[in-house]
Parts: sequence; structure tokens; C-alpha cells
Amino acid sequence: MGGVGKTELALQYAQYHYQQNTYPGGVCWLQTRNSDVGTQIVNFARVQLQLNLPDDLKLPDQVSYCWRNWCKGDVLVVMDDVTDYWQVKPYLPPVGPDFKVLITTRLQHLGESFERLTLGILEPAKALELLQVLIGEFRIWQELAEAQELCAWLGYLPLGLELVGRYLKRKPDLLLATMRQRLEEKRLEQRSLQNPAADMTAQRGVAAAFELSWKELSPIAQELGCLVSILDLVLLPWSLVEQCFPEHESEELEEARDDCLLNLHLIQHESRGIYKLHELIREFLQGKLVEREQADSLRQAITLRVAALAKQNSHLVTEILAKKLLDWQWSRDITQLSALECGWQVRTATQAWMEGLGSLNRITLSLREDGSLPALGVSLRQMYADQPWGPITYLQIGWNFSQSFSEDVVELPPESEQLWGDDDSTRSSVWRVHTNAGWNHLTSASLKQQASWAWQQTFKQIVSSLSKRLQERSLPVGAGYLSLEAAWYAAANLTKRAPSSPQPIPLDEIEERLSRVRKSSFSRRMQHCLEQLRIESEAARHQGQTHLSLPVSVQNFRQSWSWSSKILLAYAEDVYRGAVEGYEQLVNVWFTKLLPKLQLASILPTQLVGVVVPPVQGSDSISITWFWEPLPVGRKSGVDFNLGARQPSEDDLRYQAASNQIRLLHPQSPTYSMMKVRSESPLTKYWLGECPVTELVYQWLWEDLKKINWVKGELGNAGYPYWR
Repeated sequence: MGGVGKTELALQYAQYHYQQNTYPGGVCWLQTRNSDVGTQIVNFARVQLQLNLPDDLKLPDQVSYCWRNWCKGDVLVVMDDVTDYWQVKPYLPPVGPDFKVLITTRLQHLGESFERLTLGILEPAKALELLQVLIGEFRIWQELAEAQELCAWLGYLPLGLELVGRYLKRKPDLLLATMRQRLEEKRLEQRSLQNPAADMTAQRGVAAAFELSWKELSPIAQELGCLVSILDLVLLPWSLVEQCFPEHESEELEEARDDCLLNLHLIQHESRGIYKLHELIREFLQGKLVEREQADSLRQAITLRVAALAKQNSHLVTEILAKKLLDWQWSRDITQLSALECGWQVRTATQAWMEGLGSLNRITLSLREDGSLPALGVSLRQMYADQPWGPITYLQIGWNFSQSFSEDVVELPPESEQLWGDDDSTRSSVWRVHTNAGWNHLTSASLKQQASWAWQQTFKQIVSSLSKRLQERSLPVGAGYLSLEAAWYAAANLTKRAPSSPQPIPLDEIEERLSRVRKSSFSRRMQHCLEQLRIESEAARHQGQTHLSLPVSVQNFRQSWSWSSKILLAYAEDVYRGAVEGYEQLVNVWFTKLLPKLQLASILPTQLVGVVVPPVQGSDSISITWFWEPLPVGRKSGVDFNLGARQPSEDDLRYQAASNQIRLLHPQSPTYSMMKVRSESPLTKYWLGECPVTELVYQWLWEDLKKINWVKGELGNAGYPYWR
């Protein structure tokens, strides 16, 4: 790593032992970066040792001649800043007791035959001590807390501390707090970090020192470096970094990490699979990110890079948010941004989510009919200026679906400041003005300093929308048992029948009633049921049927008050089979981008194995015990239910085999290796629920999504009837 003092330490060692005459044969200092080492050795021998070399020798032979005819006694040879061992190996002195070779290098691995001394950053106390040597004890103790913060900002890097310390020494009236503020504003471009003093050993600024290492990185290593620079300075799991580069093999990424970033000390290995970035190197890499993204600012560059990740893997960005890896704060006050600048971040994030969500964007985002984002309107409003914690700046957002805007982000009308005012009549009037002008989905959110703000805010809206869809049980679905349950309740409502009645309903009657329905007069849940009714009616007509009918097993169960074991088994089998099929329908249509992360979806294809224990007497309970059994790839998911006299235990051999198989093949899905029991007493025609397939499907889906933080709150009861 550049700037930790390798050259300075070697120089101090060489000077001390030169004065002590530890090496009577001399001390030979060689600069290896961008220099001809062999020519330096020959020139040293001619000038310092007065050697006369034969004229007919080639350079390697001249160097060998020098080593053979060197002065008697121990010799110290210092090769400073070696970037390639094979470049200097031909010119190393012969192995023997006389020559001692000291090499400084940024590389972590130079050769197995060397005894290595690794230099790192200073301990906080030592960093403060170095700063005190440079600027004096009085200034340190005058602003001790600021001095400690300054050392921390510089990442305890010796080069940074010396540069800033010398700068402060030249400016005795400059407060340490002001110095830190200047660094916060200009980062690595601040003058103190740019211009080393003439008497310093290091003759490069911090950025220039890091630039040398940057130029030695491979293209993929440079990409890796820019990526990790957008994340917070916390322990970073390498597995998460790998997910950001799905187009590269793990081995290729490991080589870029180990041979480049780690070897040049641009990242630090903390523990198995965990790495960390130094503060100033992160600053440097963020500057490179701005260059690569051709952005106007770091804020814009990071937004674009995260957007690229979200388009590629939306769940990965949610993991980054959940781990708080984007929660570091901007140095510039976010309230200094204009409304349009804030709006650009929100729209860029929303656009990225839209592309990364796949088909799910149609039910979680507000899109035009052609699938594009509408125009975004924004305005800023300050509140609580008279409060101790204030002021708080809010970004007000609205979407307009008209095609009249030439820009993607525009300012809301000036009256928007009163949308959330205290005066009810004024607020209502302003809302009407905005809605009449085409502004929809008006919201307000306080601005945050975190880099994650726009991503957190937009993802929060996605989670809220998706949660509501599931709580309403209103995800669109193709024909099938799941669709039929919603359709049946809509048909019962339109034809004035009891939903619990299993009697088939004539399609002619349904279609006549549907033709007179105004969907807009119903709730969104009922609109969903009506749409499913249209789908099921068309499917029934296509099959040559004249009535909309529930499955025979459901009809048999609901028509009776005295159930045989055969009726109970057939009903349970059909319900659970319909639930498995319905779950697969939903995840394969709406959640394709999240399939690997949904625990139940990840173990498909699978078979639901169950045992129904009927009541012996009327007052006895009825129970179902079931578990998941993995199937070979290519098989169709299904159910295998049987009757039993008692519930199976966890000692059941089939259950143990299935459970072990799930734990082995799908360790990320431990929940689905467990046995579940459902017991009810007494048995009634409402056994398994009003809409049993719907409830099972949405419970499974909710549990999966909640584990990955894509829904919030509780699924709750769907309510009865569905159109209420």
C-alpha cells in the first residue's frame, strides 16, 4: 500500500547503519520504478568504488563484474519500490555472507526466499503522536477531539498525516477543525494532500501514490475496486461482491482480488471471506468511479453504479441495503441539492428497479400503459425550522401519466408546498388542483444524508405496494384452482348466491352480469376477483362447459354434513394440490427475478406428503400432518396424501429422508424441512377455510418474501366476503 512509509523506514535504516559503519563495504541505494537497475549498479561502482569495467561486456556481465569486485566487508543493497521481481532478479548480488539485500515493494508476495516485514497504518495513538511531532503539543491539546478526528479521516496513513501535518505547520493560525472541514470539502484534491515538501522522502501526494498502484491493476480488478468503493467502510463479505459480477467466474474474480487488489494492499484481508477498504484508498477509488461513469459528481456516479446493479439483480441491491452497506453519509449537505437533482436520483432508482423487477414491476410500480415510467414531479419543502431538531427538508413527489412533458423530471407546481400544510381547506384545494393537472401518487419524504436514501425510499414504496397486493390476495393469475376461488366469490356476488353454496352457476348468467359491471365501482380486491371470473368463464367456455363449477371434491364436501373418510381425503388432496400449483403459477409469472431467494421456490419441484386423520366421533378433531419431499429435476410438483389413524411422528422414515435431503440440497431453506400439523375441532364445512387454496398460497408466498424483507407487517385475514 502506498503511503505507509516503506521507503522512509528503509532510508532511516540505511542512514543509521551507514553512520554506524555496520556495512564497511558500502550502502548502495537503487531506485527500481521506471529505472534501469543494472545501469544504476554499474554507475554506482564506477563513481563510488572507482571500478574500471572492461568495455566489451554486456550489461548483465558488467553487473556481475561489479559484484565480484566489490569492496571487502558487509554490503547493504537497497532496492526501493520494486514492482516486478523478475525485473530485478538478474541484477541481484550473489548469495553469500557479504551482501544483504533490502527490498521495498507494494506487492504482498514477492518471493518465497525473502523474509517479509509488512507495514500497515498506524495505531490511533501513534498517529496522534506523529501529528504532534509535526505541529506541536500545544495545538494538539487545544483541539484534542478534532486532532483525533483528523487522524481518523486520514485513515492513520503515515503519508497523509505527514502531508497534513507539514501543511498545518506552515499555517500556525489554521484551526484543526477548519483543516478537517477543508478535507471534507475537497477530499484528496485538497492542497495539503497534493504537494509534498522538498525535504520529504515521499515526493508524491496521496492520490499520486495510489495512482501508481491503480495503473498496475487489471481491468477486472479496477472494476472490483470501483465497486467496493461505493460500499461503507465495514467488513465486507466477498460472496456479496461476487454476486455483483455474475458474468465473471469466481476464480477469475479471486485472481483479480488476490493478485491485484490484495497484492498491492488496496484492500485488506480481515478474516475468512471478509475484506476491508482503507479510508483514503476508498476516496481515491471513488474518484476513479466518477471518471469511469463519466459523471458530474460522486453522487451521480454512485447512483448510476447502483442502478446498474439493480437492473441486473434487484435482490442484490436489497441485500446491500439490508446490510447497511450504503448507509454512509455524504460530506456535502444533501439539503444543498436542488429539487431536480434529488428527483433525478429518485427517478434513476425507480427506473433501475423497474428493469430489475421484471414482470413484478407491473404490480408494484406506477407505469404507463406502454410499460414506461411517467414524468416525475418534485419540490422541496422545509419544516420545523423553529424546533431544536429542525429544520427538516422534505422532498415532495408526484407522477404524471400525460405525454405533455418533454423532461423526465420536472418541478411540481409552486402550490405543492401546501399539499401537507396545516390548513385543511387549503390542503384539499391544492390536492384538487394537482390531481386535476394529472398528478397522481403524491407522497412526501424527508431527505437523508445517507447514500442509500433514494434507494431506501423507492424500495420502501415497492415493499408497501407488494405487501398490499398480498394482503388483498390480488395477484393476477391464469386459469386454475387459485383463480377459480377468486372467480367463484365474484360470481356468487354478481348472481346473489351464497359463496359457500357449491351449486354450479350458469355461464350465461355470469356473462350477462359481467357485461353490466362497472369495475371502477368496486375495490381493487373485488376488481381482481371480477377479472379472474372473466378468465375462468372463458376457460370454461373453451372446454365446452355451460356452468362455472367448483371441483367435484369441493362440491361433495360442502354438500354434506356427514363426511366419509374418502370425501375428506379427496377434498384435502385437491386443496393442497391446487395450492402447490397456484404457488408455482405466481412465482413463475411474477417472481422470476427472485426465484433463487424464495425458500419454497428454491426446493421445487417437490411433493407435499400428507396424512389426514379423520375424527372417530362427531366431536373429535380432524388433523392434517404434512411435509415437503424433494423431487428430481424435471418432475412435476404434486401431492401424496393418505388416511391415517394417528399423526405421524418425526421418527417417520419417509419424513426423516425428505428432511435430510432438503437440509443437504437446500441448506438455505430450513423451514421447509420441518413437519407441519393442522388440527381443527369440531369438523365443519368450513374446514381448511373459506378460500383454502388462496390462503395456503399467500401464506407460503408471504413467508418467503418476509424472509428477504420484500413485504412488511402481517399478511392478516383476507376478510369475508372478498368484495367487502
